[in-house]
Order: sequence, then structure tokens, then C-alpha cells
Amino acid sequence: MPAVTEYARPSDPVSSIVSGAVAEVDEDITLQELAEELAADEIGAVLVRDPHGVVGLASERDLVVVLSGGRDPADVRVADVMTTDLVWARPDATIREVGELMRDADVRHIPVGDGRIARGVVSIRDILAVLLRSAS
Repeated sequence: MPAVTEYARPSDPVSSIVSGAVAEVDEDITLQELAEELAADEIGAVLVRDPHGVVGLASERDLVVVLSGGRDPADVRVADVMTTDLVWARPDATIREVGELMRDADVRHIPVGDGRIARGVVSIRDILAVLLRSAS
């Protein structure tokens, strides 16, 4: 969890809890390479890009589905399993609004940006940390 969530309030813009670095991978990498990226960065999801911008999101859940199906992650491309119908959050949306958006869309990670270029990704854990702290 980013340390910045420690000071954020639910009414603050979600951009206030977005970290500076956006983890992105190419759509042609394998899930084995994705697993290595997630482990190295200690994150649960990355944005997937093509030459024109962000085209999807790949997460640890995608890896679990492939592994549980008995497939070799070295033989599966990220483009074959990524989520492509992304729900984006505007940078000026409040943290509470983004939490509601995530709940309504049933997603755990959401890119923050304009629908093509991401300023960052927030996780349900980031949102929950702010909401729970404000409730106490």
C-alpha cells in the first residue's frame, strides 16, 4: 500500500493516491514473463499496451485461471487472457467515487487517466485503506 494513502481522505481526488510509476507490459509477453514482472514489482496487476496505448489489464488472477486449467504459462500470451473492457477513473474523481465505481464494476484494479493514457493504477486495497481509516 502506498504510504500516501496514510494521509488521504475519501473526498480527496484519486490522483492523490496514485503512485508515480505505471507498471505496463507489452501485449505479446507470456504469462511466465508477467508472473516475473508482478513478483519483481510486488504488485497484483499491470496495464497492457500496444503501440497505440493501453489495451488491457493483466493480473495475478489471470495467472491462476491459466494454471488451474493446466496450461503452461510460458505458452500463453498476455493478450489471450487480459481484461480488455477496462473501467477507467478520472484523476479528479474522489477516492470514495472510485471505490463505488470499483464495487459497481466488480473490479479490484482500476486505471486512472483518460481512457488511453494512464497516470496510474489504484487497487481496492488502496481505496479500502483510505475508507477504513476515515471510518475510525
